[in-house]
Amino acid sequence: MNMKVLVGLVALLSAIALCTILNLASGVFIPLVVAWFILQVFRPVIRLGWRIHLPPILNITLVFAIFFSVCVLGIYFCTLQAVEFNRAYNLYYSKLNMMFNNILNALNIPPSTISNFNWLDLLGRYVRNISELVLAFSSKFVLTLVFLMFMLLEAPYVNEKIDKSFSGTSAFKIKNILDTISRQISRYLGTLSLISLATAFCAWLVLVALGVELASGWGVLTFLLNFIPTVGSIIATIPPVLMAILQFSPGLFKPLVVLISLTAIQITIGNVITPKVVGDRLGLSPVVILLSLLLWGTIWGIPGALLSVPIASIIKIVCENIQPLRPIAVLMGSGEAALLAAPPASREKKKHAAGPEVSADDTRSSEKEE
Repeated sequence: MNMKVLVGLVALLSAIALCTILNLASGVFIPLVVAWFILQVFRPVIRLGWRIHLPPILNITLVFAIFFSVCVLGIYFCTLQAVEFNRAYNLYYSKLNMMFNNILNALNIPPSTISNFNWLDLLGRYVRNISELVLAFSSKFVLTLVFLMFMLLEAPYVNEKIDKSFSGTSAFKIKNILDTISRQISRYLGTLSLISLATAFCAWLVLVALGVELASGWGVLTFLLNFIPTVGSIIATIPPVLMAILQFSPGLFKPLVVLISLTAIQITIGNVITPKVVGDRLGLSPVVILLSLLLWGTIWGIPGALLSVPIASIIKIVCENIQPLRPIAVLMGSGEAALLAAPPASREKKKHAAGPEVSADDTRSSEKEE
């Protein structure tokens, strides 16, 4: 067997084994990766503490204080939205029941068939599932905080460890990779946060103008789901449209306006601008972004979908700094990045090869000048 084919098969089997391990041990790897990304988010705060010679304990305390303040604000907002949701549920319960019966009649299903179900038992199962999800989230959240604390304690000594562990050139290359990853992730999070904020604000304006209930909650949901490339923007459109149908039924004009407006906003900002801008910022191909979303979403679910683009960027940066893996980095990059990285002579050849009509026009103009 050809050696290259053998190496390719070994690499494929190793990748499958690695994905399987990451999936099976997701309870440990997800908090570890999330803690590392939180560390990158708070990197400016940490560096500010280093510059003003803040003691490590105070620096860690400052980071955790900001982090917990954001968490408390999020919990407070969720509590307010839960109260609003309860009010809207009590207000539209009869209308929801009537719409459900109309759907049963349209499907030729007698209402007595559905009434035989034990709804309390079904509701109890859903409550138990929610409680299990909350318990699992709480355990992962605590583990994430533990990882974050140890990473913060270790952060000031990383460069010194690298310098003592590797030679001059290797140490410089490793530190360069880490700095590049940190800059790229910060740039990605900042750009995507601004795009998500613009999308959520536009959606909130539309919902407030049309008088849709829970407009603030749907806006925040749009902001959060917009961090999931392509798929998140589609999912974020569904709940406010269903709310508009429930609120304005039997009329369909306003629900249709909500659907068209939110779809236009998501297509324009979420599915056209976001992949292009984020892809150019990270130097990633839009196809690579979608493939990374599918892969990491399959391995880790929603956390994997949220982290898919930064992980793809990290893989590309590592491949760029390892000579045998540079072709992979080129394939993962966007077309503009590959064109700019090409030598000037090859760029000129591509331009001439792509435009024979232009060269003919140039020839005719030169003949006229003569």
